[in-house]
Amino acid sequence: MDLARRLPRFEARIDALIKIISFHDNGKTLPIQDVYTVERALIQLQIEWELFLRNLILDSATGLFTTNSKPIISPIGFANREIAAHYLISQYPKRKVEPDWYLPAEAVKAAKILNVSNFTNIPAQLGLSPWLIDDLRYVRNFIAHRSKRSALTLRTNGTASTTGIIDPISIAFSYSPSGIKSYVGWATFIKFVAKQLVK
Repeated sequence: MDLARRLPRFEARIDALIKIISFHDNGKTLPIQDVYTVERALIQLQIEWELFLRNLILDSATGLFTTNSKPIISPIGFANREIAAHYLISQYPKRKVEPDWYLPAEAVKAAKILNVSNFTNIPAQLGLSPWLIDDLRYVRNFIAHRSKRSALTLRTNGTASTTGIIDPISIAFSYSPSGIKSYVGWATFIKFVAKQLVK
């Protein structure tokens, strides 16, 4: 199976989330139930990216997929991605769970451990700078935890103002330096990197 066959479903899920968010991006103060809806969609946006990256790397280790009609293999040999995931975890001396797939360095390390033949493309794409979805991760973590640590991360990295109440919705609806809404930029970047990863 061609890895690129995963793209339409992934992109459809991203587009559906952006449609939910953009529906509420009307310049008005949102009622609390709409705030929760947008926050859930932002969290899910991060989750969709993480799952796509996880599945792409683990699938690459099974030998069942191709890119540009060229088989992707791992000399270790795994029957399915669950077996590949268990092997991966066993290679970390102090870890009992899978890596944090949304962190580029951890995803690259996982692909290296699994010794997948499409490895060179993975750091090439996950090493893009700036990594435009770091802001999405910071916003997601703040929504999920509302902790001092997550708030400091948002402020330290310039995503949120250094003073005042942090409002994840305002951050998502704000314009990025490239002149588009942040949430649109996150989705566009995610889809771009995904498309490059399956080539």
